[in-house]
Amino acid sequence: MNIFNIIIGLIGGLGLFIYGIHLLSDSLKKLSLGLLKSLLEKLTSNRFKSMLVGAFVTAIIQSSSATSVILIGFLNAGLLSLSGGVAMMIGANVGTTITGQLIAFKLTALAPIFVFAGAIFFFTAKKDKNKHRALVALGFGMLFLGMAMMSTAVAPLAQNEATKDAFLNFGKYPLLGILTGLLLTMAWQSSSTTTGMIIAFATAGLLDLNSSIYLIFGMEIGTCITALLASIGGKLASKRLAWGHTIFNVIGVIVALIMAPLYLKYIPLLSDNVARQVANTHTLFNLINALLFLPFVPIFVKLLNKIIPGEDYIKKETKRLDQNLLALPHLAIRAVINEMVVMLDTCIGMLKKARECTVAYNHRLKNEVILDEESVDDMQKNITEYIVEITKCELPEKHARLMPALLHSVNDLEKVGDYCEGIVILAQRAYENDLDFSAPAKMELEKLFEKTEALMKQTKKALQYNDEAAATITLNIEKELDELINQYKINHIKRLENDICISNAGLVFTDILTDLERLNDHLCNITKGILHLGKR
Repeated sequence: MNIFNIIIGLIGGLGLFIYGIHLLSDSLKKLSLGLLKSLLEKLTSNRFKSMLVGAFVTAIIQSSSATSVILIGFLNAGLLSLSGGVAMMIGANVGTTITGQLIAFKLTALAPIFVFAGAIFFFTAKKDKNKHRALVALGFGMLFLGMAMMSTAVAPLAQNEATKDAFLNFGKYPLLGILTGLLLTMAWQSSSTTTGMIIAFATAGLLDLNSSIYLIFGMEIGTCITALLASIGGKLASKRLAWGHTIFNVIGVIVALIMAPLYLKYIPLLSDNVARQVANTHTLFNLINALLFLPFVPIFVKLLNKIIPGEDYIKKETKRLDQNLLALPHLAIRAVINEMVVMLDTCIGMLKKARECTVAYNHRLKNEVILDEESVDDMQKNITEYIVEITKCELPEKHARLMPALLHSVNDLEKVGDYCEGIVILAQRAYENDLDFSAPAKMELEKLFEKTEALMKQTKKALQYNDEAAATITLNIEKELDELINQYKINHIKRLENDICISNAGLVFTDILTDLERLNDHLCNITKGILHLGKR
């Protein structure tokens, strides 16, 4: 028995198998992405339907890990409820067992044909869709070639009683088997890979059903690592789903341990082939858990909300643009102005967060500003569409003249949000590149932010109450700000000449000054409209 040849054959076969699984899963996902998204978006209201969708999606793309990442993405985007996500994750656990069933067919003899056909088809296909189909065949063939290599490589170990006994210890000591399956799956981040290894070793005679089932139980816990990693930095809902998946699988393993004698008694009755027995164990484990757990999803969701309390920072939405008000244009215009005030309030909050980030960068605040900017964009779109609807009504002349000014002001507010986001991104650049502003530069930025916030508050007052006095104050503040910004740019050049600050930090500093200057210009465009100055 040559240990070196066994190791080379095992790692070579494992490499082929892993790449085959990846190629198969990735290509299937690309071929069916549109279908998957439409299914995930539509069928999430009913628990049973959601479970079936999760199973179907995972069976198509051959990866529960990919399904979990997609679900977390949908949760972060607010397109999926937590209860729908939990039901789909339960279904994904069932769907992923299809991989084990396919592997158990032992299509080793046909594997070279799949590889040859896939390779030829890939190089001759013109369309991307056909190339992906070719890669599916290629991945399928490589998967079985890898399986054959692993089984052949480890076959001599089955002749060694000491080695065989070591593997059979997984059955004698269940916790050892569970821990091994858990660690292997965490390492590969793929339950399919672990399933393939178990089947390969079982086929070679190194593992019996008793040893294999505990490895499978451990694998079910280890596969949760992908969802946990994907949820890092995401919304609370995605963290709840990831931990829900983990709790579900841990409870499932506890139940399965109690039922282990039943598995060992009845699984062999379904097939005398050890590879099929392993695949059937994997399938039945997840199917039984799904059926036991599905009725309790609402209770489980409540439990997850208690385990991970709190609420996510959510997008702000337009709430005042009632279609029924269009019959009364003066009330519709008032609703538009009130919504613009909310839009400006959002920008005021964004500026405060931007100010905090320039002092001490905070990734959470940066994410909130990005979400706020999306809210401002949506508000602009909705308000603009509503104003267009108002213009279709018969309007008195004074209201008709007001429409262009409102449209311009909405666009100005959207630009204010853009510049607030721009300042936060500049603060992030400074943080990531370890750029620190000099003490005088920090003081100058604080003064500019303070005056800009004052200008914003006066703009809000002018907009909300059509207050010309407040509008006049904004123009005076803007004049002061323009003078300060010009002076601070000169001060910055002097600091560079005297080596008080570094050039890279100086570039960020001057960019922030420019953003603040343009932000204030857009605010004053709004107040000029109220004062009937310029084009408005």
